[in-house]
Amino acid sequence: MNEERRTVRVSGGGPTRERAFAAALRQVAAAVGRAVDGVCYRVEPLAVEVVSAVEHRWTERFLGLLFPRECRRYELTLRIEVRVAALDPDAIAFTVREERLTPLQHALRMR
Repeated sequence: MNEERRTVRVSGGGPTRERAFAAALRQVAAAVGRAVDGVCYRVEPLAVEVVSAVEHRWTERFLGLLFPRECRRYELTLRIEVRVAALDPDAIAFTVREERLTPLQHALRMR
């Protein structure tokens, strides 16, 4: 078992601030899994820092003239420090158990 600290940078976007934040947080486990060797079984966030937060606003109109409405989209980039607990599968000693099948069992795919 290895424990280490990593800093990952993730970004997300959505129609609301909450969805943008949730989209960014969903990417944390995948980003840590790519950065760490072995099998990650615990990812614990320690600190969250907002790198950039952008709100895009624009006005849509039906047929270019009618029914104006204001639309928004939020984009968020976070730097998150996490503590990662990973297990190295190469360090595990597996025992080998071999089964021999008779030709009839092999033909019938039975054990």
